[in-house]
Amino acid sequence: MNITTVVDPSTDVLVTTVINKTVAAITHNWQQYRPAHIVLTGGRTGVQIAQTLDTQIFRHISADKSGDVFTLHIWFSDERFTELSDPERTDTKLIAAFTKSPKAKNLNINFHRVSSPDSLTLEEAADEYAHHLDDSLSEHQFDAVLLSMGEDGHIASLFPGLESASHSFKFAVAVDNSPKPPAERVSISADRLANSSAIYIFALGESKREALVNLMEHHQGPVALLQEAGRFGQMMIATDLKI
Repeated sequence: MNITTVVDPSTDVLVTTVINKTVAAITHNWQQYRPAHIVLTGGRTGVQIAQTLDTQIFRHISADKSGDVFTLHIWFSDERFTELSDPERTDTKLIAAFTKSPKAKNLNINFHRVSSPDSLTLEEAADEYAHHLDDSLSEHQFDAVLLSMGEDGHIASLFPGLESASHSFKFAVAVDNSPKPPAERVSISADRLANSSAIYIFALGESKREALVNLMEHHQGPVALLQEAGRFGQMMIATDLKI
């Protein structure tokens, strides 16, 4: 496993670095006539990440003269189990950030959303998302997983102390006791997130220092679960903190 740390005081530099690598992975698949599958996350930098990705993809698509049609699947690392119209849902905010690339005629972009309580129970929504992942990817790797570390070290909706929900043979799990409201969420499992060519984790701001130290020096916290799963090609921690 290749685990590296990139430190820079500028969030813009860190986001651009990660997106450049992500777009390279996406376009590599397209050159091989394969669809690309990536995972995006919410958090304070989530919209900036999505906007930067949208711009970079649009530039690449606009410059392509092959006439080929490309496919991009975007999955969400976790989601509030609320109505699809909820403006606080991760997918609502991130999909809205894609203002350019969805208009490209030679791009099929698929946003995979978690269902809402008006149609399914929490467990059923998690099982459905897991089924969609299995149907689209089976055991194939994500091309890139982009995550953001919370102040307590959580990634997606995999919180410290909820490891039983994190390590699962299921591709997606129901979280019914999230310490961060709302309590009910659907999250891609740690084992499925770890099955990726590359994982990029943002740890930004002084409030993330303790969690980052716990990870880097003591191998503790939800990110350590990804390391234990050990199925990824590389992991990069993008941070503005010097540890």
